[in-house]
Amino acid sequence: MAVTQISRIQHRRGLEQDLPQLTSAELGWSLDTRRLYIGNGTIAEGAPIEALTTKLTEHDVRDITSNVAFTNYTFVGNSAGYTAQTGPSTLSPVIRTYQQKLDDFVNVRDFGAVGDNTTDDTDAINRAIQQIYKSTVSPTEPRARRTIYFPGGTYLTSNPILIPPFAKLVGDGLGSTIIRQRQGNRSVANVCDANFQTGSSIGIGFFQLPQDIEISGLQFFNSNTNATSPIFVVDSASNIRIQSCNFRANAVAGFYPNLISIQTSTSSTERITFDSCQFVGGGNGIGIIGSGVTSVRLLNSGFDNLSNIAVNLNNSRNFSSIGNYFGSVGGWFISDGNNANFSIGDYYEAQNELYTGIRFGNLLITPSQQYTITTTPLVIVPVSNTANYVRYEVRNGANARFGTFTFTKTGTSIVYDDNYVETAAGVNANISANNDSLLFSVDSGTAILKFNFQTFN
Repeated sequence: MAVTQISRIQHRRGLEQDLPQLTSAELGWSLDTRRLYIGNGTIAEGAPIEALTTKLTEHDVRDITSNVAFTNYTFVGNSAGYTAQTGPSTLSPVIRTYQQKLDDFVNVRDFGAVGDNTTDDTDAINRAIQQIYKSTVSPTEPRARRTIYFPGGTYLTSNPILIPPFAKLVGDGLGSTIIRQRQGNRSVANVCDANFQTGSSIGIGFFQLPQDIEISGLQFFNSNTNATSPIFVVDSASNIRIQSCNFRANAVAGFYPNLISIQTSTSSTERITFDSCQFVGGGNGIGIIGSGVTSVRLLNSGFDNLSNIAVNLNNSRNFSSIGNYFGSVGGWFISDGNNANFSIGDYYEAQNELYTGIRFGNLLITPSQQYTITTTPLVIVPVSNTANYVRYEVRNGANARFGTFTFTKTGTSIVYDDNYVETAAGVNANISANNDSLLFSVDSGTAILKFNFQTFN
């Protein structure tokens, strides 16, 4: 028999203020707020308990913080099988509003940034930074500060992004979140004082200098082929840590911007750290300008496609470089010779292992190298215009020859001296030099050669 009619079931309905306590599973619809309620109770008919269950609807989701039923937030953390105690007892949990919870973290898009590589996001980004790190509040009230998050995207800019004291900027990764400058003769970003002043005005009015700044997961890129300004400027600053960022220029021949300029316009600069960063394109990777720069740290980073020097130390002090890669660059370090700088484990793609090791200023001590040598000489080509001290061991079974080999190479001429001890004549080792190389061989069979260099360069 076909169903010809479904009877209408009428539930309670009316204004929110007139909604009574519903019985178990009874429905009630609030006409004015458009909310659906379900009665609480036991399975025993007519035995309701206090309060109602609210059915979440699209009207609630549109403005969740205005709904009384969803205003408060308490951390639960029950994924491990228990509910976390947030207050002094389980009966008095810490309760916060959802607005407070959401305001703990700032998204740059909350201030109008788009990141579509078309919209100019300069004002939106600077507005976000200025509002979160207001000069009248942030220096004296740490609770006003927040991490500013840049979701993946390309944020087109036309003026420098200004980064004040205590700022923390976080992106989705150096290949995912890109701040791209479209004006050739302007930096992509500058650190600034608490009043957002830069250059010769930095710190004027006794505003706090740039300090305690952290940046990670961002790419700073000037895509103009005629760029001359630095990509990123660190000036009169202290305690700056930049991690997993990419600094990139697109300059053609004749334009050689610094990717990073570290300078001291009005005050000294100290304790600057770059960790796991990339420096690509342009002239110098890092250029230190003027005096008064100390304690720059360069860790686990890479330099490539630079027309000039990877790091120009000028007369800075206490520079350290650890575990960095230098690819296609015009040179590695330039200094005044008294920087008290050192490097450990840096690798230079364009040179052999003679450039890798531990550096103390101009003194280089290379790690030990090992080869199997035969009657055919092993040829080692040292760097020109250097004086070298080679410590070596040649071992043939139980017999060994060990000593020091000193030489000076100037152009294509080598002057050398070999001072050694043999445990037995059966080693049959030969160590010599011709006009441009060191030669290691044995009279017969094979032997194991181990050696390292010590040189000033």
